[in-house]
Amino acid sequence: MNKLIELRRAKMLALSLLLIAAATFVVTLFLPPNFWVSGVKAIAEAAMVGALADWFAVVALFRRVPIPIISRHTAIIPRNKDRIGENLGQFVQEKFLDTQSLVALIRRHEPAL
Repeated sequence: MNKLIELRRAKMLALSLLLIAAATFVVTLFLPPNFWVSGVKAIAEAAMVGALADWFAVVALFRRVPIPIISRHTAIIPRNKDRIGENLGQFVQEKFLDTQSLVALIRRHEPAL
């Protein structure tokens, strides 16, 4: 399936679930309070907060968010891509390409057989 279509579907699903949670929360505001209404309201509220927090976290990693107080804490990956690349390369070299790891891998798979 086309990746763009998959992305659109995922975004539409996420937005739909957020709107359902928001609508559920608003409806519970007008219902008489009892145990079940309070529980549904709390679940809807938690779903909205979680969805918005997840959305913001992902956006803040990759893009600049123009909110003055927090804008310097956004676009983290683009601003640090060189450092991330260097550290990732060093990590792979030290943890996966060191002599001990390679010898253990070769012995485990016995390529001569």
